[in-house]
Amino acid sequence: MAVVSEKLQAVYFDITKVGSSSLKEMLWELDSGAPFKGRGITRIKNNIHWRMASAKLIKPRNIHEQEGYQTQKFSQAHVPDGYLSFALVRDPIARIKSAWRDKIHLKQFQWRDEEMDIRNEGLPLDPSFGEFIDNFHQYRAVSRPARIHTTPYSWHLGNNIEFFDHIFKLEELSELHNFISRRLGKPLPTRHANKSATEHRDHHLKEHQVDKLLKLTKPDYELLKGVYDQHAAAQQFFI
Repeated sequence: MAVVSEKLQAVYFDITKVGSSSLKEMLWELDSGAPFKGRGITRIKNNIHWRMASAKLIKPRNIHEQEGYQTQKFSQAHVPDGYLSFALVRDPIARIKSAWRDKIHLKQFQWRDEEMDIRNEGLPLDPSFGEFIDNFHQYRAVSRPARIHTTPYSWHLGNNIEFFDHIFKLEELSELHNFISRRLGKPLPTRHANKSATEHRDHHLKEHQVDKLLKLTKPDYELLKGVYDQHAAAQQFFI
């Protein structure tokens, strides 16, 4: 679901693993006048009882569960007349790698109660990046975090990025901050909701795995129309 900000007179189309938690919480604070309170011990409690929230037995605490802030398939109907539309993107290969680093590991599978499903499929519980790419579709089939954090860009943005008034890059985040500051008429204080853990697993790829990663991400690069260079991004695996 696109986030409609009355304060900015703008609509943000979110993409998983592209700073969406931070940006949604920022927009929440701008429009409500108070920080989002689903963090700290409250968030830990919600994580433990996430199934209860899904069943609407307790109030949702994750920003992505709030009405108007949920992540859903693209629909341009969310843009009111006179509002600007924008999205924040990142290099598609970096996004897949971030999803593996943050969501595809033993602790995540245990927390989501997916450990048995992963084990029964014969998949590694702590896969290297290469093992994840080799079994990309299998992980997506059995793990919800794997699936929702690797959705194609077209799911989030539709099939034509020319629909958007602004496309900002995560690697050049100051451009987005400047845009929001101009809309507000004052400097924007910034903070990060999620921080990636220090990478400690094997992130190297073999040649056939690089080839598969290029195939998996090709539609994303094509949709972004030259915003990123796929082959330049892939060079990191040959250094």
